Amino acid sequence: MHREEPMVGDCLWYPCIDLDLDDAEKILNIITDRLGYVTSDIQDTLRIIENFDESYRYAVKKFKEYLVPVKSESDLIKGRVVIDRVKLTRIGNKKRILIIFDRRVKKELLEEALLILKEQKR
Repeated sequence: MHREEPMVGDCLWYPCIDLDLDDAEKILNIITDRLGYVTSDIQDTLRIIENFDESYRYAVKKFKEYLVPVKSESDLIKGRVVIDRVKLTRIGNKKRILIIFDRRVKKELLEEALLILKEQKR
């Protein structure tokens, strides 16, 4: 699913977006602004993005295809979890991240965030 133009995809009925590393942090900030709250899984995913090289090394060393961000129990109970898991990849010198969102996250929210990201790039 590595495209130049990011779009909302479907990973086994979970909404997902495949992005360059720079765009991933921006889109998470846009989603946070739209939701009006920050969850521990978003914070942990931002930490994974900021420490991409170390996180990628860890995933390869432990034979993990996906990394699962920390989720708080209260967010799980309230249904506020946003990110289910992430997949870090390297294609040549490009660093990419596949963000797989929780099933409860609406695709419309993600599409709106991508439109805002596209507008910010202009």
